Amino acid sequence: MRYLGAALVVATLVLLGIVPTATATATAAATATAATPPDDTGRSWEVAAARWDFIRGPGSTVYTGALAFLNVDDGSVRELPWGDYAPGDVAYAPDARTLYTVGLISIGDTIFDAEVHLAAHDASSGDVRWTVPLSDSQERLAVSPDGSIAITTNDRIDLTTRQVVPFDACGGTVNDGPIDVAFSPDGSTAWIVCRFRDPDRAELRAFDPATLDLLRTIELAHDVTGRIALTPDGSTAVLSGARLNLPVFNQRAVRVDLATGAVADIATDSSFMLGSISIAPDGTRAYLSVQQASDDSQDSLWAVDIATMTLAASGPLENYGTHPIVTPDGAEVFATGYGPWGEAGERAKAISAHDAATLTPLGATPPLPGAENLAVTPDQAPVARLTASEPNSPVTFDASASTVEFGSIAEYAWDFGDGVSTVTTTPTVEHEYAEPGEFTATVRLTSSGGTSTEDVYTGHQLLRNGDASAVATVTVTVPEPAVPGSGVAGELPPAGFNGATWVIAGIGMLLTGALAVVIVRRRVQPQRKDA
Repeated sequence: MRYLGAALVVATLVLLGIVPTATATATAAATATAATPPDDTGRSWEVAAARWDFIRGPGSTVYTGALAFLNVDDGSVRELPWGDYAPGDVAYAPDARTLYTVGLISIGDTIFDAEVHLAAHDASSGDVRWTVPLSDSQERLAVSPDGSIAITTNDRIDLTTRQVVPFDACGGTVNDGPIDVAFSPDGSTAWIVCRFRDPDRAELRAFDPATLDLLRTIELAHDVTGRIALTPDGSTAVLSGARLNLPVFNQRAVRVDLATGAVADIATDSSFMLGSISIAPDGTRAYLSVQQASDDSQDSLWAVDIATMTLAASGPLENYGTHPIVTPDGAEVFATGYGPWGEAGERAKAISAHDAATLTPLGATPPLPGAENLAVTPDQAPVARLTASEPNSPVTFDASASTVEFGSIAEYAWDFGDGVSTVTTTPTVEHEYAEPGEFTATVRLTSSGGTSTEDVYTGHQLLRNGDASAVATVTVTVPEPAVPGSGVAGELPPAGFNGATWVIAGIGMLLTGALAVVIVRRRVQPQRKDA
């Protein structure tokens, strides 16, 4: 009986040992290295507008201004005014936490008593964090793709140490000078538009941002008075407000091949093109404004096909000297401009929204007097987090703990490590591995703004701040399948197999057999005594 009990224990352990439950574990091979984003996940982009004006008093005229922030989703506007600072050009840091402006601080009683400063603002509140004085006559601003330096038309600023290095980009006479500045998308070059008089012409000058050495010069026959932007691949520059000859109103947009210096353009019909220029995230279109010179008729917002330098779309725009900016997803274009004339003969500026494909007007803000240059919040890469279930058949992969700062997560691109991949719009997916082994599964996220691991930069600031945080991996170990009832490798049982039920049944059969043996022996023994 003791021998039978020992055999029963051994049989039970054998049965437990061959139950084909999944014993492999899913372990994270690499987790997102980016810090957890703040609680304000899924928030809206904002369009920041620099506003400036004068305050005229008895015997004095001083600068004043404000920052206005337009919520792209709901159209609401918030403002932060200053009594003695008038911001001009504006650009965001790559992480969207800081907004930089170049502006004027009044130090006396006239508009000539002012200093040019670079100011760093908290992007959420608009509050000034710090300022540094710059050279005189600063108008334009660009922040490098990595956010380490800013370049204006006369200074380079280290944004960590706040060290300012003045430089003369264009030289020439007092009537010559820089018009605008833009970084190449890789940050290796700062392109400055130099305008020269007598004769009227322009040059694109390339500088090393680290040393400020002049790298090369592209001469243009055009006289350029507008702005510059670059395609995201860094191959092409587009300039606004150019002309080849008289009349001065016959202005045009110019495309420059930055490798060869080849030039193509598209001309307006007796119009100005004084405002800024914005490039679509995919690099196919340039957005700019056209202002009629002959009368007070309707002005236009243009979308120019960069490859062919033809007009792709045009929409009505009540403005003069507008500054369009495109959203990170490429869906909308915002522009500053004047509204219609009021009864008292005044025209107030506002920010208008337009469909990027057709340039159809979508609406406008209330009046924002003095609004000029615009910047849009850079979209941020999602932060991917990935887990996997035990490697049953199939394995469930779950990225629902992933987060994104702006908008939502629009796409999950899965690679299961066995040659199979798929794309979903939901954070969970199932996959069945055909063979045992160790597999590294990967998910790559893309935000609703189009941001994943790659940056999109068009000259003045990032549109999309890509990062490796958009990718997460997990390692899954799929075991050799087992054959029920034996200790050897074989085929896994069909779906729905309950190992615990079979163990109990096996133990029950063994116990029943043992009981039968005992009963038989007890019945036979008395007969032997009677004999």
